[in-house]
Amino acid sequence: MSYATATDLEARLSDAYAMPANPTKLLEKASELIDYATLGRADLCFNRVPPFVDSKQRQAVINATCDQVEFWLETGEEHDVLGLHGSLMAGRVQAQNLPGYLGPRAARTLETAGLLYQGVDVYTPITERSMNPL
Repeated sequence: MSYATATDLEARLSDAYAMPANPTKLLEKASELIDYATLGRADLCFNRVPPFVDSKQRQAVINATCDQVEFWLETGEEHDVLGLHGSLMAGRVQAQNLPGYLGPRAARTLETAGLLYQGVDVYTPITERSMNPL
């Protein structure tokens, strides 16, 4: 299941990039990555599972999915498939010149919505927190 549609991607995509030939496939892969990066919170937000019922968080998941596809259009999806390559190792020192798995814009979108936060939820009453492990 994809968190964004081709229409969402076309609306979010920067003018510097052309619409990819396979947007559905890329959006599905980006959705998997966004769900992984958010430890499953993206799926809860997208499906409005309490306490993740905020429409701003749902929109952030959609935007971050599109942002990730845009990142792949810039850097190439292959480094996500093959893993980081092109690194240099000398003794205990290792340098990698390739980007991380999550695009900076997607990370900022998720961070702003509070979906990358991995700390303790101090705002939700304990009774509600015990019902939902996230």
